Amino acid sequence: MSLYTLARTLLFRIEPERAHAIGLKLLRFLGNMRVDEPSLRAETSLGDLDNVIGLAAGYDKTGEYLESLEKLGFGYLVAGTVTMSPWPGHPKPRIIRDSGQRALVNALGFPNPGLDQFIRNISSQRVSVPVVASISGQTIRDIIECYKKLQPRVSGIELNLSSPNTPKLRDLREPEAFKELATEMASHKRKPTYLKVLPYRDRSQFVEVLQLVKTWSELGFEGATASNTLLIDESRLATGTGGLSGPPLFPRTVEAIRAIRNVVPISFEINAVGGISSGKDVVAALKEGATTVQIFTAVVFDGPTLMHRILRELSKLMSTPATLVQHAKIS
Repeated sequence: MSLYTLARTLLFRIEPERAHAIGLKLLRFLGNMRVDEPSLRAETSLGDLDNVIGLAAGYDKTGEYLESLEKLGFGYLVAGTVTMSPWPGHPKPRIIRDSGQRALVNALGFPNPGLDQFIRNISSQRVSVPVVASISGQTIRDIIECYKKLQPRVSGIELNLSSPNTPKLRDLREPEAFKELATEMASHKRKPTYLKVLPYRDRSQFVEVLQLVKTWSELGFEGATASNTLLIDESRLATGTGGLSGPPLFPRTVEAIRAIRNVVPISFEINAVGGISSGKDVVAALKEGATTVQIFTAVVFDGPTLMHRILRELSKLMSTPATLVQHAKIS
């Protein structure tokens, strides 16, 4: 039995949120697992990436573990989601594992230390890959303040108005409120900024998402992250509902990429997230029009060697590099 297999067995006997916290602390003992493969490099608005795979928001909510996470081999890291003031999140239990589907259901509700502590956390570390901060809030004013204060500290910003566990965000997705928020953000924009959108449920539902994306694109923002978790009923959570993540979402991720790519300029970037766990998944997302991909749930189930495996798979798949170059600009 490998060391990771043993650690995973023990961690999966612990309540998921506590196990995650322990796992983050254990990462500091890992050596550098980065894969140096020039053929996987990509040019994006975040700069030249070692590869197109980012760590999705929510894995490091506080921005305390970026140096450790960088060693796993990600091309960039998304930290947060952070809000102006500290948020405790929802009551526990608020994460459920579904090992059969290799999926998670969470009702976290943005637990975070608040903007000032988040800035102290990320500023105390030296990270060589781009760091994107995921931000949110319940008012336009709070989001704008977050946006202004964080931009000098990070490589980019991801605006999260799509968490299924924070109902008040719906108000900011209303067309008039969203345009007011996005317009004000555009006036303060100094770094690449992405909109994280709701997952694809069906064509009629996604029309509203596409309207927001088009407004976002027209205001000059660089891209969108597609998509957030899918709201489902889950009686084992204290809230009774939560956001599903993992492989069951991948077909919806593909639909979301395809739909967004059809309504935005080719220069508009799409960060694909939702169910990606292999090199083949990465290629499928890029072929549909994604610029980069992001991973979260697969890291929980496959551990710190996941990126090494996926990057090796991608390196082999590069026997037909034109498949990837078309959208990801991999050189």
